[in-house]
Amino acid sequence: GRVAFRWVEDATGTVKEKTYAEYAQDIRRAAAWFARNIPEVEGKRVVLLSRNCYEYGVNTFGAVLAGAVLVTMNQKKTWDELSWELELAEPALILNDGVDYGCRDQLEAAYGERLRPMDVWKDTAPGGLEKKIDPNALMVMLFTSGTTGRSKGVMLSQKNLFSAMPAFLDPFDDVKKYTGWNTDEFSSLSALPMFHISAMTSLVSWSITGHSINLCNNLKYFYRDLGAMHSEVMAVVPVLLKSIYSDVMKGRRDRLNGLCVLTCGAAMFDPKMLSDMMEKGFFVAQMYGLTETCGDGAWNSSQEAKYLTSVGHVDLSCEYKLDDGELCMRGDPIMLGYYKDPEGTAEVIDADGWFHTGDIARVEEDGYMYLTGRKKNLIILDSGENVSPEELEKLLVPCADIQECIVKEKDKKICALIYCDPAKQDAVKEFVTGVNRGLPLYKRMVTEFSAQPLPRNAMGKLLR
Repeated sequence: GRVAFRWVEDATGTVKEKTYAEYAQDIRRAAAWFARNIPEVEGKRVVLLSRNCYEYGVNTFGAVLAGAVLVTMNQKKTWDELSWELELAEPALILNDGVDYGCRDQLEAAYGERLRPMDVWKDTAPGGLEKKIDPNALMVMLFTSGTTGRSKGVMLSQKNLFSAMPAFLDPFDDVKKYTGWNTDEFSSLSALPMFHISAMTSLVSWSITGHSINLCNNLKYFYRDLGAMHSEVMAVVPVLLKSIYSDVMKGRRDRLNGLCVLTCGAAMFDPKMLSDMMEKGFFVAQMYGLTETCGDGAWNSSQEAKYLTSVGHVDLSCEYKLDDGELCMRGDPIMLGYYKDPEGTAEVIDADGWFHTGDIARVEEDGYMYLTGRKKNLIILDSGENVSPEELEKLLVPCADIQECIVKEKDKKICALIYCDPAKQDAVKEFVTGVNRGLPLYKRMVTEFSAQPLPRNAMGKLLR
């Protein structure tokens, strides 16, 4: 009888709900439809191309319970990117919401006979369930965000996904321990796209706990949805945190309708901003994980100031080691590999099963992990010095006039590419000069300004 999903119906502005009993029945409908309409369904790929919606959750579980392989994709990619992923996946069916995200004509021309609406199963009678899942076989495939080059199909099994679940369930106990709040009836606003590993693990973990997911399928409706559906918890990316932070600091907390727990991942966050939110009574957790690790990695539930810059305590579900500064993980949550890419898989998973994350890190004696940059992003100067651009970017975060920035190599110099109000450029230059005074000569930055916002991928990460 608990509410599994809520969402605001665009046509009427009213809140719709589905209980877990209704959710389970619809999952059985979907599983029965897939089994009857996909010949030899076991192992066939079912692609989801859609905004966040209730049917996304139904199809996620329905497809895998029928024995198919679920493939989630970013519907807003260019046709060049999307067609490449579809050709790789070779889908038996593509379920989609019918919205034109910029390449609808190409999608229909190439895959028209395989396109189906997200609720294709709605008139199907609920079927029984058979055990069709091999815990060690490919069950779900998600694509990496592709900050450089082509995205990769990350293959995950049932064992991978459920081995990572303690990392997403245990934090509820931490919230209760630190705050005394009753977390048993919490609801979460889901604004991150469901093709992302964070949303995938939320679909699973929140179903295990019986909590409610409040859906937001477009950030332009963020405040409408937040106001209409009381939500205690939300996973945030930097752009959302900045908006929430602004409301809190300007005395507009009532706009947040009870939001009190923020989980931060996928990017660097300003420690002062996190500290201010904690002082205002928010529980702020930081997390680290990758698609290749089922989102597992580290979780920082500590509300102590000394741990603000840490991504968290290493998780007991994996082993960890540092290989020349690069964080490596080994354990059950680690992916099966990249789909149809044995060479790419061998580059990141060595013969002993260690997954090389590409992140430069340090782990202190108390088990807390700190990230200092990406191995691929390291700038190697002619002098032989290695410079982490992320480390320098953190130093620029406190400048309120900087809207966006990346640090990169240009003409054998360290260059800070900055987007800001043109009227603020002199102030920004002065700030960068001040930062440079505290740096060794080889790390000092030249400043360059962009007239346009810097390019980002679907998850809001800046493209280098």
